[in-house]
Amino acid sequence: MARSSMTASTVDAEEQARFLATYERVAAAALGVLVVAAPFEALKPVLHVPGQSLSSVEVALIAALSACLIAGARARVWQRVPHQAAIAWAALVAAAVVAALFAPEFRSNAVHMAGRLGIAACIWGATTIAARSSAARLRIVHAVLLSGFIVSILVMADFAGLAITSRFLSAFRAGVAVVGAQVRASGPFQYPTIASMYLEMAFALGLGVLVSSRERSRWRTAGLLCLLAIVAESVVLTFTRTGLLAMAGSLLLVGALQWRGPERKRSAGLIAVVAVILAVELVSSRSAEMLMLRLSSEGQGRWFSAVYDVPSRVALDTRTPIDVPLTITNTGRATWDSDAAEPLALSYHWVANDSDEVVAWEGIRTPFPAPVRPGRTVSLTAQVDGPGRPGRFRLMWDIEQQHRLWFSTEPDAVLAFSTGTVTGPVTYKGILSGPRRIPKMAVRPGRLVLWAAAARMFAAHPVLGVGPDNYRLLYGRYSTLNEADPRVHSNNMYIEILAGTGLVGAVTFVWVGVLTARAALSAALEGAIGAGIAAACGAIAVHGLVDSFLSFTGTYILIAVTLGLASAYAPWSERYAHRV
Repeated sequence: MARSSMTASTVDAEEQARFLATYERVAAAALGVLVVAAPFEALKPVLHVPGQSLSSVEVALIAALSACLIAGARARVWQRVPHQAAIAWAALVAAAVVAALFAPEFRSNAVHMAGRLGIAACIWGATTIAARSSAARLRIVHAVLLSGFIVSILVMADFAGLAITSRFLSAFRAGVAVVGAQVRASGPFQYPTIASMYLEMAFALGLGVLVSSRERSRWRTAGLLCLLAIVAESVVLTFTRTGLLAMAGSLLLVGALQWRGPERKRSAGLIAVVAVILAVELVSSRSAEMLMLRLSSEGQGRWFSAVYDVPSRVALDTRTPIDVPLTITNTGRATWDSDAAEPLALSYHWVANDSDEVVAWEGIRTPFPAPVRPGRTVSLTAQVDGPGRPGRFRLMWDIEQQHRLWFSTEPDAVLAFSTGTVTGPVTYKGILSGPRRIPKMAVRPGRLVLWAAAARMFAAHPVLGVGPDNYRLLYGRYSTLNEADPRVHSNNMYIEILAGTGLVGAVTFVWVGVLTARAALSAALEGAIGAGIAAACGAIAVHGLVDSFLSFTGTYILIAVTLGLASAYAPWSERYAHRV
């Protein structure tokens, strides 16, 4: 009887092991497909169901989680989830749901965001269970590297301005982002910082694979070095400062963790090669001035500013342009160069005498005779043509960076006008191109302004916050901004959680973070792959200090997968609890 019982028990154990192995294969494949699909969320929904529209990535997400659920049902895989971390995630999602239901406004938006956190928790759980074996972890990491490679190629093509790439990417984002006329490539993502965060995680995981003792083939090592070089170059092309810091941190962390191992010389050499590649890519990507401006300032505030010394009055005939002498001082931080790839030149606009109505936009361009550095004053003679009809107008002086911006639209721009008297016959009766009124100056709130608004928001709703993802819809009321862009987040993942879910959500978020950090430490101590996973978690934590990513599908999916990979390395005490 005892022997029969032992035999039945052995059969059950073998059957359970087969079910678990099947789940790992299915889940790793499903999560791999999801990771590759995550960056490509089309702007238009691909499927409509009653009361809901589903995007391309949401369809892939439902399919992946369904596959994991079906494969895991017979194996009872939920028993393998680290119980403390699962409770923490459940508490975070519950806090988000409660905060959404009690949100003072925009409850449907808050509920939608709470649902995203719930989906992230499911992805985390599926990854944690699937990645218990080293082979399964490696399969998921390889999927992330494949996705990072695809995104990187698109980012590089985006930066190069290839027409076919631009047409393809227009299905996933609104347009190209720039700062100071410098293209900030974003590939298929809406914003460059989102692309950077995605690639930072792939970079860190790739470092772990690179220094892994399993990857001894020279060809494979060379291929991984090329892959990391491509990913690093793409992060550089996003022009994201924290992305550079995150990659540098990943290099230091993985190198330090591997220094005490038996392969420390090989690991140190490979890390050094990647570091040199990254440095060369950075210094060769932009001019020294643009790099310094970007690294030392937030956005392009005060990059382009001018003070004009212009005649108070000008008089001309509609049929003949005139020459107007004037001087301009560069009070910004960027050099004005009319021979640059994005040239700058003096121009003007004709505006009504008694209103902001534009009579004629974009006058004749007058190039600068030589580059005008910050603080320098240049004297030149501008050629000015009339607005096409006689009358009294205002001549508004302006500088254009070709196809990028007019100085008059920059924040705190100082506008300069001359009174213009125009005589002669009407020479133009058509409809003029350009804005109908003087455009408003751009509003680019800095992080301190956004964080101050979040502090006031938290003070007004300290317990449950204003609802997940509602910060962007409400921050204008808690700041001195006349206009608030509803697409702008708090630029801090932690502040976003605090303002959106209050103390209740913040406490549960910290709980999840502490348990993830413990698991990442366990991962870091167990080998090179684990070191890469720990570095990816570190990149998320560091970049989260200056940007917020949880509202964007591509990044929250990969963040959940990365945290799941870390949680698969449950601390020893928790593993023992499972065995007992």
